[in-house]
Amino acid sequence: MFASKNTAKHSIALMVFGVFVCVSSLQAQQTEQFDPPAPDEPQRQSADDSRRIERLGEGSGEDWEMDLMLHSADPVKPLNDGALVLPDEDQNRQLQLLLSELAKKPGNNVVASQLNALLADVLLNANELIDKGLHDQAEPLVSLVLSINPDLGGLDATRTRLQSVDEANEWLAAGDVALDSQRVLEPEGNNAVHYFNLVLSNNPQNPAALAGLEKAQMILVEKALEFAQELDFETADMWLAKASAIGTEQGLVERGRADVENTKLERAVELEHKVIGAMDSGDFNHADFYLIDLIALGGQEALVTSLQARLGEARLYGGLAPGQLISDELLLSGGTAPEIVVIAAGSFLMGSQGRSRDVKANEKPQHRVTIKKGFGLGVREVTVGQFRLFIKSSGYRSAAERRGSSSVYDESAGRISSRPGIHWEHDYKGDKAGEKLPVLHVNANDAQAYVEWLARETGKNYRLPSEAEYEFVARAGSGGVYWWGEGSPAETVENLTGVRDMSPGKRQWSTYFKKYGDENWGPAPVGSLSDSRLVHPMGVSDIAGNVSEWTQDCWHQNYVKAPSDGSAWINPGCQNRVARGGYWASAPEQSRAAYRIASKSEATGPVIGIRIARDL
Repeated sequence: MFASKNTAKHSIALMVFGVFVCVSSLQAQQTEQFDPPAPDEPQRQSADDSRRIERLGEGSGEDWEMDLMLHSADPVKPLNDGALVLPDEDQNRQLQLLLSELAKKPGNNVVASQLNALLADVLLNANELIDKGLHDQAEPLVSLVLSINPDLGGLDATRTRLQSVDEANEWLAAGDVALDSQRVLEPEGNNAVHYFNLVLSNNPQNPAALAGLEKAQMILVEKALEFAQELDFETADMWLAKASAIGTEQGLVERGRADVENTKLERAVELEHKVIGAMDSGDFNHADFYLIDLIALGGQEALVTSLQARLGEARLYGGLAPGQLISDELLLSGGTAPEIVVIAAGSFLMGSQGRSRDVKANEKPQHRVTIKKGFGLGVREVTVGQFRLFIKSSGYRSAAERRGSSSVYDESAGRISSRPGIHWEHDYKGDKAGEKLPVLHVNANDAQAYVEWLARETGKNYRLPSEAEYEFVARAGSGGVYWWGEGSPAETVENLTGVRDMSPGKRQWSTYFKKYGDENWGPAPVGSLSDSRLVHPMGVSDIAGNVSEWTQDCWHQNYVKAPSDGSAWINPGCQNRVARGGYWASAPEQSRAAYRIASKSEATGPVIGIRIARDL
């Protein structure tokens, strides 16, 4: 069946392994291994020479060559009863051909070499199945190889791997029982981690053992979270350390550690609010007790330092107290400055986190801001009448007056557009504004000029609020979306966009607070809704609605490197400023405490006014 061709396409070097002599009857056949050549047949080459043969059976018709290096002439066991079958059809077909050929001529070394090569491939397949955990499929392959050639290289190692399977399964079962009994790390030598590591010592990629260690790790992380919920953070950290020492999926431990840290943060915020609440009520002894708990919590050094300083200041407030109302006298012009309320110092998380549809990228990253000293904030927006006194006293001309135009709301078109002759004396539609309406059509420079005038008139440091101060008040010390909490307010609180609001032309809002209405379409007189039963806890009005207000801050695309002390974030010569607070046409998402408005410093229009601040 073998023929040599010079046009062969393949050259394969095969090392022929020792082939098992099964029975004594084969020994007599050994003399037939090498027949003397016919007179016209070339002499056989030595065992170290190359032979040229053709593949067993009917090939594809292509010629090929095979170089054989024969190292043994041992016969193979003839197997012609058809009892040995391989699951791979191609391999099985080759096996049966080789076995059939050897049954005809047991001393054929060429066929023996091919048979050993095939057996080596079968052994490789068996090892791949063992790697995949398919031991039941690997075992018959190993048995077949053992039946034909027990001396095949690598066979003993493969058999050893198979023999270890039962032992590994016993360890896996013991590990599962230990997990069910919560014996994760104890007792020594009889716990889940011990058994799973025994399996991995022989097979580092065993999927069942790796999964078992991950379950063990999860149990330890859950223990840590349980202690964290009980505020026993020291024990929680101990269990997290044990979970980390297992060394499997560290992401699991890190997520657990983050949950513990969040619980710590929540506790810190709770204690912070208790300290501040005690200070605001004058109960300094309880404030000290809460501070001690905060110190014991650990990891809150900056917050503790801030609260300690605040507590020291609170004890020395003298005639001022959080919530106190102040109306400074205008020494040169007569009358009084807009009323302010004393805002106590405090700490809060500024901005937003998560992936809610309402959360904007410019509200991130959420970061802690600590306002170390109380400040005064305008109870209401500055009115047209109050701004008029400034204009008369100072002779100041607003930007809209100098430009000769401003933007107004066109109800018929449902949009905001520029109109000539509009300035601070006009309302949102361009009509003459009432004295108690919030002043509009003022830009950031107009607002700055107004607070500088107040400072000269009173001798006090009046200014615009910082963005952080504004959000601090807009949150009212809570972590809610709005100062009243979540969703639509249950009662009338401010001039917001409600489902029951309607314009003079019978228009309604497309987005609004559900089940809410305050009977206002455009801006309402300042403080006109302050008599509501649900009032802002810090004593301000219209912080989430009516009109937006200028702040000191320049616009930044996010809070990366933002100040953490509540001060304004200012870049000299910036062209864009931050406005805060919702206005009369804001959608609910725009009335959130975290919402920010970017506006050109020179811009004027029907939505942004002024709210003052003052250092205490």
